[in-house]
Amino acid sequence: MKLAIPGFAIIDRYVAREVLAPFAVDVGLLTFALVTGKLLKLMDMVVNHGVSLGEVCGIIGYIMPAFLELTFPMAVLLGVLMGFGRMSSDQEMTAARACGISLYRLAIPVLIVAMGVYAVSSYFAFSLRPWANSNLRNKLYELSETRSSAGLKEKIFNSNFPGLVVYVNQMSDTDSSLTGVMISDARDPHNQNTIIAKHGAMLPDPKTKTITLRLYDGSIFGVEPQNDATHVTSFKTYDLSISPEESLGVTDVEPDEMTYAVLKADIAAARAKGKPDYDAETEMASKFTVPFATMLFALLGISLGLKPARGGNSERFGVSVALFFLYYSLMRVGETLAQRGRLDSWIAMSIPDLVFMALAFWFFYRAASDKADTGRGPGDIIWDLVERYERSRQAA
Repeated sequence: MKLAIPGFAIIDRYVAREVLAPFAVDVGLLTFALVTGKLLKLMDMVVNHGVSLGEVCGIIGYIMPAFLELTFPMAVLLGVLMGFGRMSSDQEMTAARACGISLYRLAIPVLIVAMGVYAVSSYFAFSLRPWANSNLRNKLYELSETRSSAGLKEKIFNSNFPGLVVYVNQMSDTDSSLTGVMISDARDPHNQNTIIAKHGAMLPDPKTKTITLRLYDGSIFGVEPQNDATHVTSFKTYDLSISPEESLGVTDVEPDEMTYAVLKADIAAARAKGKPDYDAETEMASKFTVPFATMLFALLGISLGLKPARGGNSERFGVSVALFFLYYSLMRVGETLAQRGRLDSWIAMSIPDLVFMALAFWFFYRAASDKADTGRGPGDIIWDLVERYERSRQAA
């Protein structure tokens, strides 16, 4: 005897499977595409600096939550587009609606799936990503502290740290001492320096999670492009601070590492002092607004999935990328306005959600009411441009 779940019919399970299958594949592909850029730097640490493969896998694990937060909404959009596109092209959607099943009813299992993804995304934003970011910094610091060769290698121009090129003639295997050091420091384009020192040492600072290159008996050769001038300064001791996480492009943004309770307390404390922490307020708002995009993309994907696609799934993938790029661009605009204090953080970070909410509801209402042009899809705009270009080229 089978146990029936009230309100969860066969068609619900069927639609959910059609959406979940491409969603799972898209999560893997999109996440892999984002990780690839970091993977090249990590593999360089394995090949050239003796870092173990296990340590690299641990670092990738800490990076994954931040990437998954971005891939979940796009994967939902692409999964719904491909699922409904497949059912629409096989006339299954037409048959279902001919049997009296409305688009509102067909949207229920999609929205249930989207709510599940929304819950997972919220967990990532509130708990997993702050924990992962904090542990990532600790891991990179520990790696650089215990394995100096992971950050520098002797007799090679090391460019692991943005703006710095470091050459070390000899490194001690027993301590942190360096011999024959030359550094090109171009972090400040208005004040570029070349530093040469006879000796040096690597001094880790556990509190700030940085490493100080302490140099002895050397000179600084400076260039001032705006004045077309140079200067030379000799020193007995000179300290140069570098951040291990910069080698992976990980910025030192403290709100990303805070839990919800700590972040809320930090915002309240800053407001009480009369100096609002706009970065923290922006991070707090993004924890709510970014995961909500999964619901909007799911609703938008339903109506767009009913549209024909002359290019098949490749065209639907292009539409998904274009929509996500628009969302991401609007999110960056809102983030900039919020961090600069030009606009309230909640309003600024809600800009992309409000825009896509209007689009999603408008497209869905027209599709459900049979007011949309079912003969043309969003990709037809691109095809029209291609055809016009071909005609103009032939006419010329």
